[in-house]
Amino acid sequence: GGTEMMKAIRAALDPSDRQGHIRIVCFMTDGYVGNDMEIISEVQKHQNARVFSFGIGNSVNRFLLDKMAEHGRGEVEYVSLGDDGSAAAKRFHERVRSPLLTDVTIDWAGLQVADVYPRRIPDLFSAKPVILTGRYTNGGSDVIKLKGRMAGRDFEREISVDLPRREPRRKVLASLWARARIDDLMSQDYKGIQRGNAREEVREAITQLGLEFRLMTQFTSFVAVEEMTVTEGGQPRRIEVPVEMPEGVSHEGIFGEKKERDAASLGFVGGLGQNAQPGSGYGRRSARVDKAKSMPMPSAPPPPLVQSEDASIAISPLTPEERKEQRVFAKLHASVAALARRVKEKNSTPAPEEARFVRGGKAEIQVWLTDKSEATIASLKKLGFEIVLDPKTAKMVVGRVPVERLAALAELEAVRYIAPVQ
Repeated sequence: GGTEMMKAIRAALDPSDRQGHIRIVCFMTDGYVGNDMEIISEVQKHQNARVFSFGIGNSVNRFLLDKMAEHGRGEVEYVSLGDDGSAAAKRFHERVRSPLLTDVTIDWAGLQVADVYPRRIPDLFSAKPVILTGRYTNGGSDVIKLKGRMAGRDFEREISVDLPRREPRRKVLASLWARARIDDLMSQDYKGIQRGNAREEVREAITQLGLEFRLMTQFTSFVAVEEMTVTEGGQPRRIEVPVEMPEGVSHEGIFGEKKERDAASLGFVGGLGQNAQPGSGYGRRSARVDKAKSMPMPSAPPPPLVQSEDASIAISPLTPEERKEQRVFAKLHASVAALARRVKEKNSTPAPEEARFVRGGKAEIQVWLTDKSEATIASLKKLGFEIVLDPKTAKMVVGRVPVERLAALAELEAVRYIAPVQ
């Protein structure tokens, strides 16, 4: 699944190369793709077109849409799920139908200005300024000339500029320039970066800028170090940890309906962003189930049973023991609940799905808690729960417990939900 954009990009932009006038193209998308940079690279090839991107949703791929508009010398507009779509479309149309200034250039006169980005100045539209970032070697004053075309006619304006020799209050501008420089370097080899084989000079220049200005780039990053290391038998082990779904994205839309997910679990499963191709800012790609993958938060427990009020049907009320069992099993994932029932009924025949999370008589599970106090952790351990992973920023733990203690574990007040580790 996913958005197939490359065919649409080529179909819309290829004709512009053979036309004597500017072609205006508008793309409406959420941008859920895995080849962001290849798409941007394709947009760069068509100089005789203006590309406008329109993002719809609360979790759109802003990197892709921003860069498509930037390199297509167009504009971008975003509409969240709660916005008025018709008003946004009207605003977008009013902005792009008549640019204020096109074919913009700047004559810097005698000012010693260099490394100005973006190199190709975009058209100027209403309600949004064009920002240039550059460096100068010496301070000075002069009159620069802003040139372009307005309503089909040549336009020129002289602007007095004073560049101070020192400006310690504006140190943050250095980081902004470095980010613009990195964007320019990436634009020189988007396709190579996407495929993980960027040109050496591009990789080296981006890396040096990231280190010098302390910026996150494709080749430099901030490292968060976990307070503990988990090993088993002397070997590190990958454990899947649940992550939130993007806002406005349904679980079924990404992973499919339950039947499709069950079939996928035997071969391949999909995920958003976590397994994108090298260099991708946002994407979707298949991954084997024995690899680390993102998992959604568990679904809410099923609603309580409703007894019939039909007088013709005699329904006996639940006993206290049955009500207790109902509350306990509501906390369990279907596979874990089936295992707990089998153990309770002393059935020695395991279900096929148990092989995914039961090893050596112990169930490997994820436990969501109402709190992670020392008392709660002690109560888990008292039931034989062995903690394998204890994320410091989430009220959950990952570990294993003897299968015969699953029901007792779910009886704890602090336990909200139990799901298998797969």
